[in-house]
Amino acid sequence: MKIFKSPRWRRRLIKIAVVLAIVPLGYLGIHYSTGGSPENANGPEVANYVQPKKSPFTKAEQAAVHPVLAEFIRHAVARQDPEKAWNVSGPDLRQGTSAAEWARGKLPVVPYPAANKGLGQWSYVKYSYTNLVGLEVFVFPKPGSGYSAMTADAEVQKTSDGRWQVNYWMPERFHGPAAVSTKSKPTKTPKHVAAASKKSGSQKSASASSSSANPNQSLLGGAWLVLPVAILSLIVLAPLALLLIGIIRNRRAAARDALGT
Repeated sequence: MKIFKSPRWRRRLIKIAVVLAIVPLGYLGIHYSTGGSPENANGPEVANYVQPKKSPFTKAEQAAVHPVLAEFIRHAVARQDPEKAWNVSGPDLRQGTSAAEWARGKLPVVPYPAANKGLGQWSYVKYSYTNLVGLEVFVFPKPGSGYSAMTADAEVQKTSDGRWQVNYWMPERFHGPAAVSTKSKPTKTPKHVAAASKKSGSQKSASASSSSANPNQSLLGGAWLVLPVAILSLIVLAPLALLLIGIIRNRRAAARDALGT
């Protein structure tokens, strides 16, 4: 082919092949690697879901929540009398367990040696809806326990009969040095508590992430990409193959001409 004998055309073909490879592959990379946004979430819809209405956390509600939260921390978290924590715990915490198991100390709450100081108080209100309040709770450790002060995420809800219950409890982080006695050296936060908190927090995030993920996204990264990749490979490899054939032919012709002379 005469077109391959021209160095100018060979350079042009190389540029065209590079453009044909970069542009489609760049588009696919940008299109399928975008992280999306929460506003465009297209996860599974929850049937009969009703958006809760925002409502102020009144002084009367605060006065009712305070002793319930204190009772929960005292008996469910600090394990003073776990059986008493059953009545102040919500259905989400009690799910899959029995009152007898709670009485034996087998309850789905990370234990922590909370001191009686400031029980039932919260750092601030995270959100407040009708009959549902999210709180950040600061808990002090018992002296000499070897634990640091702790911040926990709590959610309390009001039942149909007007009682408040703690329906969610999760340690968030630990603050400051460990509480030790005068004869003890400071120690780090116990590993089993930190590990349990980290593991539970990871499970919660993973659950929230999977609920908003596109269930069809995995299909896009598998067999559906084989066809366009194969087509793009042909678009790139075909001009390069023709170019290589032309170069070989030109070299053979030049060799024959040199032998003839």
